[in-house]
Amino acid sequence: MADKLWILVGNASRVRLFSADEKGEDWRLVEEFRHDESRAHNGDLAEQRDNPNAGTLHGPPVETEPDARKELEHDRFARELSGHLDRGVDDHRFERLIIAAPPEFLGRLRKALSKRVLHRLMMDLDADYSNVPARDLPNRVPVI
Repeated sequence: MADKLWILVGNASRVRLFSADEKGEDWRLVEEFRHDESRAHNGDLAEQRDNPNAGTLHGPPVETEPDARKELEHDRFARELSGHLDRGVDDHRFERLIIAAPPEFLGRLRKALSKRVLHRLMMDLDADYSNVPARDLPNRVPVI
């Protein structure tokens, strides 16, 4: 049986996915995602410069743009989350979606979401609640 609502809360390196009933109550942690590369310093990501898949065909070379590698990691994490949400749609695991993330990552995530997931997105909040304890989140994230 599908959860009525999924709530995705996080940032470019850590995301928690919760489910709730149709009233937005009874929050339960479904899964937690971490992307440590998004937290790494640019120098720590430098060894990946020779990876032919590390850059994009149309973007600046990683060597000439200081934050390019980190941005690529943020995009990679957004695509990973989007894929998970797509599988949730495929498996009929949720009907509605709320996302709370900082503006920069929220934009990347929205760009990565499929139309099927966007159709279920009822609200997005530009807020970083990644360090808010789970018990306090229902008071911070309004459920309509």
